[in-house]
Amino acid sequence: MCRLFDEWTPQIQTYCKKNNLSFEKAKKMSQCWSKNDIILQYYDKNNTNTLGLKDETPMPIVLKIMKTNEGLMFEQTEYTHKYLASN
Repeated sequence: MCRLFDEWTPQIQTYCKKNNLSFEKAKKMSQCWSKNDIILQYYDKNNTNTLGLKDETPMPIVLKIMKTNEGLMFEQTEYTHKYLASN
């Protein structure tokens, strides 16, 4: 898990709770990050494709989290509720 996710855990938990999203699912997702943002992506562990790196199918972006001067900003995508919905 990236350092930013660890630092931002309380805010991410609060956001997930307010938006009926699963924080447990969020923390297990693939993460891409830079200095001021985190992108959570869905990785299908059951994908039986044997092409390895030749399979250039991108992982769907599920949630974007960006640090701004006003605090954290969250941006949902069309995949957010599909992969992060609370059960």
